[in-house]
Amino acid sequence: MNEIEKDTSDKQQEYVINDPDDCITIVYTSGSSGFPKGAMISENVFRMTYPIRSVSSNVEHVKFCYRPLAWITERKSAIAAFLDGGCTGFSTGKITQLMKELTLVAPTSFSAPPTFWNNIYSEFNTTLSLTTTTDEETLLEYFSKLIPKRCRVLSIGGAMTSPLVVNFMRRCFQHCKVVEAYGTTECGRIAFNYKFLETVIDYRLEQVTEMGYTPHDKPFPRGELVIKTTQMFSGYVNNPEETKLALTEDGFFRTGDIVELRCNDDGTSNIHVIDRKKNFFKLAQGQFVSPEFLEGIYIQSLFIEQIYIYGDGLKNCVQAVVVPNKEHIENCFAKDIIEQICSNNPDRRLYDAIMTDLHTIAIKESLRKHEIPSKIIIDFEPFTTENGLLTVSMKPCRRKLAAYYADRLKDNNSIDNQLKIIVERALGKQMPFNEDDQFFLVTGGDSLTGLRLSHMIRNDLGVSIPLNVLYESNMTLQRLVNIIKDPLQMSCSSESIKSRLLHDSELELNITNKKQKNINYSPSMIFITGTTGFVGAFLLAEMLKVYPSTCKFACLVRCQPFINPFDRIRESMMFFQLWNENFREQIIALRGDLAKGHFGFDDVTYENLASKIDMIVHCGAIVNFVLPYSTQYSINVHGTLEVIRFAAHSAAYIPIAYISTLSVLPPGIRHETPIDHIHPDHLKNGYAQSKWVAEKLIAKASRFGLPVVIYRLGSIGPSTETGACNPHDVNTLFVSTIMKLRHCPLTMINMKLNQLPVNFAAQNIIHLNRIATDTCGNIYHIVNENGGISFEDVLQGIRNCDIPIDTISDNEWRAKLMSESKQNDLLDLIGELFLHNSFKPENTITVQKDSNEASQLNSLSLDNDYIRKWLIFILGSIISS
Repeated sequence: MNEIEKDTSDKQQEYVINDPDDCITIVYTSGSSGFPKGAMISENVFRMTYPIRSVSSNVEHVKFCYRPLAWITERKSAIAAFLDGGCTGFSTGKITQLMKELTLVAPTSFSAPPTFWNNIYSEFNTTLSLTTTTDEETLLEYFSKLIPKRCRVLSIGGAMTSPLVVNFMRRCFQHCKVVEAYGTTECGRIAFNYKFLETVIDYRLEQVTEMGYTPHDKPFPRGELVIKTTQMFSGYVNNPEETKLALTEDGFFRTGDIVELRCNDDGTSNIHVIDRKKNFFKLAQGQFVSPEFLEGIYIQSLFIEQIYIYGDGLKNCVQAVVVPNKEHIENCFAKDIIEQICSNNPDRRLYDAIMTDLHTIAIKESLRKHEIPSKIIIDFEPFTTENGLLTVSMKPCRRKLAAYYADRLKDNNSIDNQLKIIVERALGKQMPFNEDDQFFLVTGGDSLTGLRLSHMIRNDLGVSIPLNVLYESNMTLQRLVNIIKDPLQMSCSSESIKSRLLHDSELELNITNKKQKNINYSPSMIFITGTTGFVGAFLLAEMLKVYPSTCKFACLVRCQPFINPFDRIRESMMFFQLWNENFREQIIALRGDLAKGHFGFDDVTYENLASKIDMIVHCGAIVNFVLPYSTQYSINVHGTLEVIRFAAHSAAYIPIAYISTLSVLPPGIRHETPIDHIHPDHLKNGYAQSKWVAEKLIAKASRFGLPVVIYRLGSIGPSTETGACNPHDVNTLFVSTIMKLRHCPLTMINMKLNQLPVNFAAQNIIHLNRIATDTCGNIYHIVNENGGISFEDVLQGIRNCDIPIDTISDNEWRAKLMSESKQNDLLDLIGELFLHNSFKPENTITVQKDSNEASQLNSLSLDNDYIRKWLIFILGSIISS
């Protein structure tokens, strides 16, 4: 300083007299939305900014300047400290040293933009989620030490701030007064703690139609704030075009901020900045999006340290660049992917976890579909002032962010690349884009994966692709791209499947007219398929009870060569609590396959078996409402054809009890309509289509004289004796999920579950079959006509199991399911089934009584004891497994 004083004392400067309106200094905007502009400040305005100060005050004034003095905030701070007799500490400019320098200077007041406080808030939440020994209040006290005790005032300004962050600051830094200041480079200070300052001469709100803001909005007026103050700039230096755009014809400044005016009882108004006009962009479908608004919401995610929202006018949804919180990630993921995370090559599971969290937050905050990122870029390199992605005021430099990530955000083959990313996310692995590859079934796709892929395509690309289309045998990535670009191609596929159904229903049976095998009520050997399944296991158990101990049961079991087929039957029956060691002597387990000719038996075995069988119960099938017809054909159609040929192989026809489904019926049909009177137009899934074709073949065999009885099953529920149920049944899955989440969607309360207990179904099929040995072609509908069980009773039953259940809205339930599903295989399965569907009580098919129906169904009563057994089975055998 001595050198400076000496140098200046030797040089006499000529005193310059300025007019009040002459430009005395230039201050610069931050450049967060474009290039920085120099705002000219007149001498009159400059003097009004600094009222007369008193240096005699005993109050200590220490400032910390870490932003350029070319900006009005830092310049005012340094000048004010000087006039108050205080001192100022200047930063080295290294953003990584900011917190250390803040501690060293220990200012008496400190101002920072929202991004600074967002980072502290994010770090607090991450630490809180990881700790198991520290409570929240203790952690708040620990974080309060980030701001020196000498500091009396913390100021937030420069951009919109989330109320969550402000609330956190007030709880954490209780030794400071937390204030919110609002102003602009061009107009100076405008508001303090939401109240207009005396510097404001006049203001008004102008409507922003494209963003949906008008001064007539209720309950509060909203619009762009245009304002005139005593501290107005004179224009931008050497930039008359921008000056003209910034000012209205009557001299008001266009702030670009969308504000909401909330009226007070005294007639004054509080000003709340709610959006930003200057940074919004327009998407392909015409929606306008505010990135700052979305960034303020998504920063809640514990996975996110920093986020940049980007919009492309050719796309329907926003995209995002995410800088993850490494500490949280390393706590959430296993060690096998930590190295990939650290090497800046994120694992697909990390991508899905972040996307899921963003979707959860979006649902919670009621965001619109286009405001949810369809794609994210994960970059472990943070936005900093050094790499130019943050301004020195720590605001995102959007111009530079857009340029820096341009290549990664822009898709040259938009749909092609997006689809490839979606498929890889669904499959959980990377794959080449080869149009000759049958991408789905070849890569191991299953029904759950199919559901997930279908939902992703619908959400990200806006096209609903039926699952049967995804599973077509000739489906390739390139063909799927073409379908998405031209969905009309799917109609051709629909017509193609109808043609195949009609063709397959007329397949040659290769049987000849024969007499029926002469049997009585005590057959010596029964051939049965599907005994490892839910209904099949109960049918076998029922027959073992009612038929004499001399009767043998030849059970066809599909299994690997190294697995004992008998063990599969026993394990299945043990799971359903049906097994009795006395069954062992009557069961003959045969390794075979419905999809193979002669079931895969050699000729000698096949001939020998056909000569001994007195009755066939054909229950074996793939029961899957997701997989397409082509996938279920081999078991459900070809398998039935093999059963028919087996029944006709010997000298006399062997009677068949064929287990079908009400799914073959079109809506509104309530009686036992022959399958030949039912056209396949209404069949919407591969299971129903395959069972329709199979029943057509059974009916055709009946016309040849083969004795068949058809049992069409409706919804099958748990056993009344043990509560044993099908673990893959939709109702069971849904109840299991409610028990796991301890929450139920509100719209389910009035739903009824109209199921027929599986043991009743088995009893009635066997009863009818024993008295119908001389009939041919009879059809029976096996359903519950006595009313279902109330879902409200199910919820009460869950509560009686000491599991508290709260009812929440559908959206809240979906959000909770989404957040939990990735941590639990069962919930992951439920998530794909229910996450994208509405909860509506299904219409139950009620079948008119027929003289053929068993009277036992009339006495069925499903009470609370039945519900209790079901829930206990779910808890013990499904949830705990």
